[in-house]
Amino acid sequence: MVAATVLLALGAGGTAYAATDTEAPTAPGPVTIAGITTTTIELTWVAATDNVGVTRYDVSHFSTDVVFMRNTTTNSITITGLRPSSTHRFAVRARDAAGNFSPSTPMLVVTMPPGDNQPPTAPGAPVPYTVADTLVILTWPRSTDNVYVALYEVLMVSAPGSPVVATAPQHPPTGTTARVTGLTPGTTYSFAVRARDDAGNISALSAPVTVTTTG
Repeated sequence: MVAATVLLALGAGGTAYAATDTEAPTAPGPVTIAGITTTTIELTWVAATDNVGVTRYDVSHFSTDVVFMRNTTTNSITITGLRPSSTHRFAVRARDAAGNFSPSTPMLVVTMPPGDNQPPTAPGAPVPYTVADTLVILTWPRSTDNVYVALYEVLMVSAPGSPVVATAPQHPPTGTTARVTGLTPGTTYSFAVRARDDAGNISALSAPVTVTTTG
């Protein structure tokens, strides 16, 4: 779409000129890091020049044995969804309206900063603190984490798909207790608990507990 816009702006004579343009853009400047987190990197480079005009930059992204081809109309790009501690290689070349490519920049090799990929330990087995006709209050021993436990989730493991039926957020800490409501009187349920940290890592499930509501 960018190249088409340039050709229309040149008019009929410009289109013919672009079709016979065989002069490639100069190579962009070396790729440098403008910003980086554990999962995102922003790259930039000195703009290429061309006798007519650079329409886009093609970014080659090598990750392990996979190559991603990306493009941008500016001399920068932000790439997200990378893994902490993973290694990537990047190179950029310019393209003009006639499809001529510049030489590529030297390859930039980047290892992402290490991130938190360690899940919390499994919580201790939940214990019924209160049991009523339609309500169960559960409590359990805490998980530990290398950074911080953000949330506990109570799962009804006796139901198909083991849905999450209660949570105990830990920002700020609210303790290791949760209320499960909307239950049926005189019915047996099984529950287990798991922990989730700030990076989204999820612990293994605790041992389950079986509870029969009153009524």
